[in-house]
Formats: sequence, structure tokens, C-alpha cells
Amino acid sequence: MRVFVEGPFMEEVATSQIECPYCSEPINAKSKKCKHCGEILDPQMREIELLKSQRNSPQVFMNAGGAAAAASSSNGGPVKRFPHWLHIILTIVSGLLWLPVYVLMYLFRNRRYYY
Repeated sequence: MRVFVEGPFMEEVATSQIECPYCSEPINAKSKKCKHCGEILDPQMREIELLKSQRNSPQVFMNAGGAAAAASSSNGGPVKRFPHWLHIILTIVSGLLWLPVYVLMYLFRNRRYYY
């Protein structure tokens, strides 16, 4: 391929180009990543990206597979942590809502069977 550089003198600069093995677009032979499809061409960089993606998305295996499949097929965003303080507050509130039921059951119990 011939490329002409504009300037005081028109120079011809030879650039070597190859086809991307993934999208078949012409790219620079020294490229490590395709500018068209974004695939990494350098094997060492590809290995590093693979390790990064494995570190950022932990593998979760469960017996049923439903939640594990949903977790592994997520869009790659960060995993949100569950707020445990909210869980504790909701547990206390729901327990207190049942308190009047337990008191009424105690007061109107069958005294022949229960003390």
C-alpha cells in the first residue's frame, strides 16, 4: 500500500498492513489491537486481559445452577454487595410485627393442653 505524506516535498511512505484475523479489515502490521473490532492480536496482551477478566468476575458454582448462571452471564459490571445492616433491621422489624400474634396466641391458648 502506498501512502503519500503532504509537506514541502511529497514523500512516499511505505506502510506494511495485514488483515485482521477477526474482522478482515486492513490494520498496521505492528498493531497489538485491531482498531476496527477491538480484538487483541498480541498473545501476551490477550493472556493479560484474560487474567484480568477472570480476577474481576469470580466464578460461583451452585447445585441448582440458576443463580450461578445468572451471575456468570451478567454484563460484567461490578458485583454489588448486600447491605447487611439493612438485613438486620428488616429482620427485627418483621419479628416485631409478629409479636402481637404470639401474644394473642398465648392469651387464647387451650389451657387444658398447654400450661
